[in-house]
Amino acid sequence: MHRLLNNRTKIRNEFQFNKARGFLLAGNLTQSELQEMRRQMGKRGTLVPNRRIKLDLPSKVEVLQTKPLNVASSGPSAAATCTGKKCCGRTVSLSYNSNLDWLDRTRNGKFCSPADDTTKMDVFVLDTGVDSTHPELAGRVVTVEDCSVNGPAPWTANVDVVGHGTHVSGTIGSTGYGVTPNVNIHMVKVLNDQGSGSDANLVCGFNKVEAWLKSNPTKKAVVSLSLGYSGISTVINSVTTSLATTYASRLVIVVASGNSNVKGCSVTLASVAAVIAVGSTGATRSESSFSNYGTCVDILAPGENILSTYPSNQYALMSGTSMATPLVSGVLAQYWLQNPNMTGLAIRTALSSTSNPLFAPIVINRKSGTPNKLIQYTCPFNVCV
Repeated sequence: MHRLLNNRTKIRNEFQFNKARGFLLAGNLTQSELQEMRRQMGKRGTLVPNRRIKLDLPSKVEVLQTKPLNVASSGPSAAATCTGKKCCGRTVSLSYNSNLDWLDRTRNGKFCSPADDTTKMDVFVLDTGVDSTHPELAGRVVTVEDCSVNGPAPWTANVDVVGHGTHVSGTIGSTGYGVTPNVNIHMVKVLNDQGSGSDANLVCGFNKVEAWLKSNPTKKAVVSLSLGYSGISTVINSVTTSLATTYASRLVIVVASGNSNVKGCSVTLASVAAVIAVGSTGATRSESSFSNYGTCVDILAPGENILSTYPSNQYALMSGTSMATPLVSGVLAQYWLQNPNMTGLAIRTALSSTSNPLFAPIVINRKSGTPNKLIQYTCPFNVCV
């Protein structure tokens, strides 16, 4: 079989091997090659389709040519203290970025961002690439790699034609639109310039994460995945479960529940028990009409008309569980920095508890099975009150 594959024209990311997890992903096989592979495999394995991934935003992206009015102060806030710590590093005056305004539950048009820390949390964003030259992301994007079909790494990953990856990255860690400045963003481009990909691209992205974890045995990481499938990918569910459980002490995987208004348990990646699946709410604290729902959704976050960074020094409003997910990723990254002795499994367990400072039971309208948990950013782990 290896001879068959090695004789193929070498197309980037056409094949993905993973000996440890016992599978091979192969793309663009002819009918005769497929038949020969089945013959050589015999009863030793199973052939399954290489499923496709595509972005599914529930509404049109509104691109803003000029800079909106979110303004971050340059110095520490003089506001109150919590448990004897400094309140925050900077106060962000919000124009209409409701996702940040909900985090501290004050709804006062301001967000108290954490103080800059010399220690950063590594966050892997598997998406459409990133415009790392955006001034709001200056110094935050530390690596870019390409697992899409657009060409050799690392160059194309630093170009985000779709804009989705730049928007997601901005929600996690941009200066005026992000949850925390204390992140090192690692972009792995798994979706091409049309916003689509496959199992093979995503496995390649997971392999990048695992390689980094092996090379940095004392570090922790959050993986943020604002993508998904219309059904179940058994390959990706298996790979995701294996990665999350193998590195349960040092890894947290946060995924979008999806925008099809179906049960999260019926789709990849929300159906994976070892991840944190995020649903979306609107400005009235009701679960979004498009959001996937049910018992496989772990937490909700604002995901409608979210303002964040966009390529070419622009900004955009986007909606979807894709926008809710990085908000949770950013909160968990900062939470983990302030609770360094916790494991990734302990972080996930904290979200499944009945009471925790990470969430508030204030969702007004929920669909069947969705938990009453809205992400928040308050004392004691956040000293901005």
